[in-house]
Order: sequence, then C-alpha cells, then structure tokens
Amino acid sequence: MKTKHLKASGLGLAAVMLLLAGGLLLGGCESDAVAPNETLPEVTDQEAAQQAALVAVGIAHVGPQLLKFDGLKAGPAELGVYPYDFPEGGDITGSIVLEYFTGGEGGNHSSWNNADYGLLYTPEGEEVSVAVELFEGVEVVYSVTFNLGGPINRSADTATVSGPGTLIMGEIVRDFTLTNVFLDAVSSYPGGGSFDFTAGSIVVTVTYDGTRFATVTVSGGATFEIDLDTGLISSVGD
Repeated sequence: MKTKHLKASGLGLAAVMLLLAGGLLLGGCESDAVAPNETLPEVTDQEAAQQAALVAVGIAHVGPQLLKFDGLKAGPAELGVYPYDFPEGGDITGSIVLEYFTGGEGGNHSSWNNADYGLLYTPEGEEVSVAVELFEGVEVVYSVTFNLGGPINRSADTATVSGPGTLIMGEIVRDFTLTNVFLDAVSSYPGGGSFDFTAGSIVVTVTYDGTRFATVTVSGGATFEIDLDTGLISSVGD
C-alpha cells in the first residue's frame, strides 16, 4: 500500500485535519487538497482536539530526551549546556538544547548526570519536525517548538516540566502551555500533568495519566481520547 506523506506545507495539512475530523480520509485513499487561496472554515471542537493530539504525541516523543540524554550525544558544549541533533532517519528531526543545573531553578550549571533541574528548548528560529503515522498508509509531518523546564529526580530518572510551545502546520500556528507534565526516562507516556492548547476561540486541555491514552477536554464540553502511539482521537462515549 502506498503511504501518503502529508507534509506541513501550505494549506494541505489543514485540509487533511478537516477531513480527519469528519472521518472522510481513509488510509491509502486519495483526497482533494484545499486550493491555495481558499479560506478555511472556523476550527471545530474535533479539529482542535486532533491538532492538540499532535502536540501530545510530540511531547511524548521529545520530552523524555531531558532524562535519556547521556552527555555523549552532543558535540562540544559549555558545562551544563548541551545542543542535541536528533539522528537522521527517525521520526523526529531537528535540534534542541538541554541545560542542566544543581541548586534548582536559578542554580549553577552542572553536568547532565547530577542535575536537579533542567531546561529543554528549541533554539530561537528553529523547529523540531515530528512524523506520525495516523493510521496505515497515512503519515503526517508537522513541527513543534518547546521552552520547557522543571525539577529532575535523578535517582528515579523522572522530571516534572512546565512551559510554553507552538504547533506549526504550514500557515497555522497554535500555542500551548504545559503544566507539571511528569516525564519518565523509561516511558514515552507522560505520567501526569496537562497542557492547554489554543485554537482560535477554542481552548483544549490534554491530561496525561501514564498510559497510552490521554484525555482531551474541549472548552465547549466535548471530551476525546488520544492514542499516543498513533496520534488519532476518538470521542468518549462513542
């Protein structure tokens, strides 16, 4: 089966999001793109939830790097400041910077392996690209930026991070803010915490619970579930 690569360029991915929301796009089937100058309709609760789901997957992919980093993955850096490029050929491409401290927030830079506070962020003007196979034959590629920080528990290899970020899909840019998202070095499923995602007038809250599935609550009252392996959402109660 031929895989459809849905890149975050122009308005093509936005059109895909609309089709996904309506359940009209099937793996391996062709679909018409939105014309370059066509105006997109206002985002719906389900479309906003699906966009937030992409962020949820991006966090699950990138966030644990704060703990999995071993100091050998980066080139020369000053003490406690480590630039890291994701390896070619994977689901994630781009660069992040990891900073480590002892003495908590505002403390002194330290090596990665004895830090009690860390920062994870994308360098100014750069993005991290994430590829997700929503279902067989359909892969979406989008970008995220992060500016996250929080305490690290090295004995347990966990961290709790908060901070802002963005989702970029061609001309669409959405803001989100993490609150106490619990990361674990041995799991790609955040163990707790949440983030708020803004899509126009709609605010979406995504809550993690340590399992493969996260909960999405839309400001209008609708509730969805995210599969963090595939990025797809489903309506709760359907």
